[in-house]
Amino acid sequence: MAAARIRLVGSYADILRVPGSRSFVAAGWLGRMLRSTTGIATILLVSAQSGSFALAGAVSGATVVGLAIGGPLWSRAVDARGQRRVLPLTLTAAAAAAAALVLVVVCAAPVFTWFIAAFLLGAASIDVGSLVRARWRSAVSSPQQRHTSLALESVSDELVFVVGPPLVTLIAASAGTVVGFATGVLVGVGGGFWLWSQRSTTPRVHTQPGGLPLPRRSWRPPAGVLGLLPIYLGVGTVFAAIDLAAVGLGTETGQPWLTGVILAVFSVGSVLAGFAFGPISAGWTPATRVLVSAVAYAVVVPSLLMFQSPGVLASLIFVAGLVTTPVLISGTSLITSRVDESRLTEALTWPSIGLALGVTFGGALAGIVVDDGSAFSAYLISTVAAVAVGVYGVLSSLVNRRHGHPEPVAAVTAGSDATAGQNP
Repeated sequence: MAAARIRLVGSYADILRVPGSRSFVAAGWLGRMLRSTTGIATILLVSAQSGSFALAGAVSGATVVGLAIGGPLWSRAVDARGQRRVLPLTLTAAAAAAAALVLVVVCAAPVFTWFIAAFLLGAASIDVGSLVRARWRSAVSSPQQRHTSLALESVSDELVFVVGPPLVTLIAASAGTVVGFATGVLVGVGGGFWLWSQRSTTPRVHTQPGGLPLPRRSWRPPAGVLGLLPIYLGVGTVFAAIDLAAVGLGTETGQPWLTGVILAVFSVGSVLAGFAFGPISAGWTPATRVLVSAVAYAVVVPSLLMFQSPGVLASLIFVAGLVTTPVLISGTSLITSRVDESRLTEALTWPSIGLALGVTFGGALAGIVVDDGSAFSAYLISTVAAVAVGVYGVLSSLVNRRHGHPEPVAAVTAGSDATAGQNP
C-alpha cells in the first residue's frame, strides 16, 4: 500500500521535473482565478448594489453566455497565432471589461449596461486551463505522461474552485464587494501575464508547408469534441443541482454551516480522485476511461436520492466527488488523443464551455424543482443528469467500437516511461 501511494505521488513528480513545467502549472492555476471567481463576485457586487439576487443571477448568467461565444474564438486565435500574440489581447480586454462592469454597477447606470458589460467580461475571458494543457502536450511525449498531466490539470481546476470563490466571498464581506471582485480579476490577469512571459514552454504555431498559415477553419468544434459535449453538459448540471441542494438544505434545517460542509466534502473527494485516477488509469485506453468513469458516475450519484440524513448525505457527497473528476479527466484525455495538434487549444476549450452551460441549465432547472418541493428535490435533477452521462458513455463506447476508432498504441500498455513504472 505504501508503495502504491509513493507511485501515485511519483507519477506527478516525474512530469513536474520537465523543465519549466512547475512555473507554467503555477501560473495557469492563478490565471484560472478570473473565471472561477467571476460568477460569485458578480453576484455579490450586483446584489449589494441592487438588493436583488434575481438580478444578480441574471447578470452573472450574461457572463456565461459571453464565455460560450468568446471562448472558442480566443482559443481558435491561439491555435492560429500562438499564445504569445493572443494572451495580452484577451487579458487586457478582460481587465477593461471587468472595470467597466464595476463602473456601471457602482454608478447605477441603466441596468442594460450591466448585462452588456457582464457579457463582454465573459467573452473576453480565455480558458487558461486549455493553454496549460496545450503546453503539456508539447512538453511531454508519451500517452501515459499526457494523461497524468491532464489529471494534474483537472485537480488544478478543482482546487481553484475550492479556493477562489470562498476567498473572494471572504474579502467581499470584510473589505467590500468591489475589492472582492477586483481581487479575482487582478490575480487572474496577473497569472495570465506570468504564463505569457514563459517563452520557453510556449507551444509552436502550426502552419502549412512553407510557413503559410493554416486555412480558415469551420465554426464547428473539432472532430472528436462534439460527441463528448453531452457528458460535460450532464456533469455541469449535476454540479449546479448539488450546489443548490446544499444551499437549500442549510436554509431548511436552520444550519447554514451544513452548506459549507457538503460542498467541502464534495470538493475534497473530487481533488483526491483526480490525484489518484491519473496514475491508476494511465495504462487504459482513452475510450475505456470514459466508459468506466461514466458508468461509475451513473451508479454513485443517484444514491443521493436515497438518504436524507445529513451525516449519511455528506458521506455520499464525498463518494460522488470521487467519481466526478475521473469523468472530466477521461473526456479530456479522449479529446487530446483524437484532435489534431493545430486545433488542440480550441478543442480543450469546449469542455469548460459544456460545463458552464450545464451549470446554467442545471441551476435553472433545479431551482424550479426546489421551489415546488424541497432541497432534496434537486437531487432528482442530479440523478437524471448522472444517468444520462452513464448511458451516453456506454452508447459512445459502442459507437467507437462499431466504427473502429483507433486508440494510440502506447496508451494501451503501461509502457516503461517515467510514469508507468503519465482532469477540472
